Parts: sequence; C-alpha cells; structure tokens
Amino acid sequence: MSYLEKIAEFLGGLTEGSLGKLSEHYAAGVRFEDPMNHGEGLEDLGLVFEDLFKQLKEVQMEITGKHEPGALEWVLHYKFRGKTRALPGGSFFEFDASGLVTRQRDFWDAGVGVYEEFPLLNIALKGIRKMVSVVDRD
Repeated sequence: MSYLEKIAEFLGGLTEGSLGKLSEHYAAGVRFEDPMNHGEGLEDLGLVFEDLFKQLKEVQMEITGKHEPGALEWVLHYKFRGKTRALPGGSFFEFDASGLVTRQRDFWDAGVGVYEEFPLLNIALKGIRKMVSVVDRD
C-alpha cells in the first residue's frame, strides 16, 4: 500500500474515536494548513480535528480521487445547523521516509464551507462574486 493510499484510508474512515491514532499517520512535527487554520505538530493537528467533530455532526470524508505521490480529492459530508452539507476539497501531502505525513495542505472554498452559513456574509459574497465574475452565473 502506498503512503497516499494509507493516509486516504485513514481519512476516509476518520471518526472522533480514531483521533488517538494520528501519530500512526502523521510525524510529530507535521505542518498543517487549510483556509482557516495553520498549525505545527500533532497537538495542533489534533485540535483542528477535534474542533471539526465539535462543530459539525455526522462527519464523513469521501475520497473521490488519488493522485500519486501526494494529492487527494475529497468531499466532506456533514450536518451543520440541522442541514446536510457536502464540501468538496483537496489535500496535498509530503511524507517522510517511513511514510508519515510531514506536511498537509488542504484546499476548499471557505466561502461555500463557512461564510455562506452567515446571512450577512453570504449577501456580501454573492455581491463580490457578481462583481468579479467573467461569466454571468444568474
């Protein structure tokens, strides 16, 4: 099993209960970045994942694509404020010689995944998108 397949399997089955196994997949000094967080080390990464499960319900990551040596496409399925959501994204990984993740950089649209949940921000985002859009979306 490749390093990428190993982390894909872990993330695809990630639950709050599996957070204790982060050190089996991530190096002690792992660097993590996404649109909302930047962290270094297992403790920071653990806090990010713990918060994910605190804020969202019925969290499940569906792996939709694997690109060796270190990129995954995924859809995060979850419930927030009683509504089912699906947030597409991608992750880039760097691995050490033993296959542990030393760097993870996640990409997803915070405008869709977070800001649209707040009415005033959603109105502002729609206006900005309309101003900068080359093709009319409406």
